[in-house]
Amino acid sequence: MASAPFTSCKYMKHIILLLASAAFTHPSLAFAPPKQARTKPALTSASQQANDDDGSLKVAIIGAGPSGLLLAHRLLLSSFPVASLEIYESRSDPRLASNLDGRAYALGLGIRGRTAIKSVDEQLWEAIKSRGFECDRFRLHINERINVKLRDAEVGVEPSVLIYQTDLCGALLDELDNRSKDSSIDVRVQFNANVTDVDLISSQIKIGDHIHDSYYDLIVGSDGANSVVRRSLTKYSAPFAATQRKLPGYFKVARVAEMPPKMDPRSVALVLPRKGTVTAFVEPTIGGGGCVLFACRLVKNSSADANEIDLEAALFGDASVTTNQVEDMINEAYPLLEGTSGLSEAVQTLLSQRNGVADSVKCNIYHSKPDATPTAIIGDAAHATGGVSGQGCNSALMDAKVLSDCFAEYCSMQGSKKAKLHECLKSYSAQQVPEGLALYDLSFGNDGETLPIYRSIASVLSTVIDSLFRGRWGIGKKPLQTLLASSSTSFVEIRREREKYFVKDFPSDEELVGMLDGVYK
Repeated sequence: MASAPFTSCKYMKHIILLLASAAFTHPSLAFAPPKQARTKPALTSASQQANDDDGSLKVAIIGAGPSGLLLAHRLLLSSFPVASLEIYESRSDPRLASNLDGRAYALGLGIRGRTAIKSVDEQLWEAIKSRGFECDRFRLHINERINVKLRDAEVGVEPSVLIYQTDLCGALLDELDNRSKDSSIDVRVQFNANVTDVDLISSQIKIGDHIHDSYYDLIVGSDGANSVVRRSLTKYSAPFAATQRKLPGYFKVARVAEMPPKMDPRSVALVLPRKGTVTAFVEPTIGGGGCVLFACRLVKNSSADANEIDLEAALFGDASVTTNQVEDMINEAYPLLEGTSGLSEAVQTLLSQRNGVADSVKCNIYHSKPDATPTAIIGDAAHATGGVSGQGCNSALMDAKVLSDCFAEYCSMQGSKKAKLHECLKSYSAQQVPEGLALYDLSFGNDGETLPIYRSIASVLSTVIDSLFRGRWGIGKKPLQTLLASSSTSFVEIRREREKYFVKDFPSDEELVGMLDGVYK
């Protein structure tokens, strides 16, 4: 997966998706039990200014996704002197969702995400796990008769927990709401608050067209691949630099009432099409349901002749088709999906969706320069792989854990608030930037560069052997994405162990230190 030769393979994208999917991690939206969010009035700048010299800190988290909410939980527990914590989210409260917008594929919490959540306490993990579906199986269905077992239960390895993002966020919000009642920290979560700018000179944020009258000692951006906070770092904190690109291909996803009856109801599956180029990725979810993600490499415009319309054009192009036509196309391309309860309703959802796209993001550092407002980015705002690695949510949760760990030394430091915060953020970048760079490499391989032919052939063979045998009977090793999901080994270490698959060697520890120290030199 990590090498260029797959670009010449007919099923290259199937294999990449297959390997990425083994970690069971994808972003999503879904239903959660309705509950009214607890809100408080915003502090005024005058009241904040009055407390400016008491040593306490005012923190803003932009984005109430999993990583932002986990960071809030960690700050509630820490000795870090937080006086107020405001979380801004552009979307509505996920616990009040009354319908599903289609991007409903379950993400998976593996060992990294589980470790990050348990760093708060076991109670939080149990609250989250109860809303998900434990799954340790993954199958590749080549056709209706032949399938390959790519992952199964392992002794001593906890299964991944498949959970919709809104259910994950709902659990984190419920627990945050309950725990903040007994905390000295003033916690506010503001939904439908679209942050449009973050001024790292005045330390203020802009919501819509209005400049918020609060200012902050620390700002954390957990606002996704299209991060406003990252854009502000580019504007106010040069030579901070980021690259973002749209990944090739499109996807659509819908939920079904039950898992397809011809498939293992407890296994994630990648189903190759009988014909065409659209792959189907099927995940079981809590309550016996499931979700199906359809992905394609390119979108084709429909033909004027309706008889020539294929599934790719019907789902992702501009074809004029009916629900029955698309359902027939799906059943023809994927016999294993025939008889799926709720498939007609799922097709209606698919046809009403816009094409989904994914982004990659890579940054040279994850925090602001010393003379700007102390600011950090976590999760997809700092490093996005568009689901290719299967570690987006897990790595984001680890960012939140590491960032809060770095704040643990704050009180013992000497200097001003700002100077001490920047030291904490510098430590965070030193730990997580190398992890982000390694994860990017593990996700995209040589990113367009080509290995020598003999190394290319060897890497393809190694990947196939690893996928088929998974280290059993001493043959091969665990597939990369299984290793990422079930091992706590750092991304940097895994990347260095796979040096033979890459054109360029990964930087040494000394080189990484020099690179990071040189950004704001």
